[in-house]
Amino acid sequence: MTLQELLDDSPKLHRIGKVGVHVPISYDLSDRALRLIDQNVDASSRTLETGAGISTILFAIKHTRHTCIVPESDLADRIKEYCRQKSVSAENVNFHLGRSENILPGLHTDPLDLVLIDGQHAFPAPFIDWYYTARNLKVGGMLLIDDIQLWTGRVLKDFLNEEPEWRLIKELAGRTAAFIKEKDYSHEKWWGQQPYIVRKSRRLIRASELRQALAMLAKGKVRPLKSKIKARMRGE
Repeated sequence: MTLQELLDDSPKLHRIGKVGVHVPISYDLSDRALRLIDQNVDASSRTLETGAGISTILFAIKHTRHTCIVPESDLADRIKEYCRQKSVSAENVNFHLGRSENILPGLHTDPLDLVLIDGQHAFPAPFIDWYYTARNLKVGGMLLIDDIQLWTGRVLKDFLNEEPEWRLIKELAGRTAAFIKEKDYSHEKWWGQQPYIVRKSRRLIRASELRQALAMLAKGKVRPLKSKIKARMRGE
């Protein structure tokens, strides 16, 4: 089976609706994102995704050693059944049933060639997914962040875009950001070593200093305020 054949016969794997009334629907990566995966992995690749869907079937088609973290066992079963019906082997897909924030901290994998973050999009899930998968992604490996039209995905994308260890190579259909990991990344950085945090914090820091100064003036603490301003000008 090819990616095009999968796209032409795309299954509705997800379900929405009230208890007892489940409407089939498909929450999928864009065709462009799927094609990027198709072009960059093969049977020698080690891959991981949070969330599951058509992308999981594509990883099975490509015979990658794939780790899929998905909380719904029914969704995993529908993926396996589709693969069975289409004679696609899913034996290399290792499903971990549960929430990624519970599974990833204790998960041990071989070094990864590609990571797809496309699970829970509510705060702080995408950041947790990145935090625990970045360490296992090879230098030169690819990171895909889906749903960057949502605030959580957009912030993660903007943060990494200013980190020197990561290089944004593409934005796909306005929904998916593709990065290459160019250097080993350390989570031991303090906030002053993270350009995005520094830039976003400047206005907040100035506003806080202004409030402190006004409070000191209101209390008649002119001399301590002058000392504070002089120290600030000296960079202390």
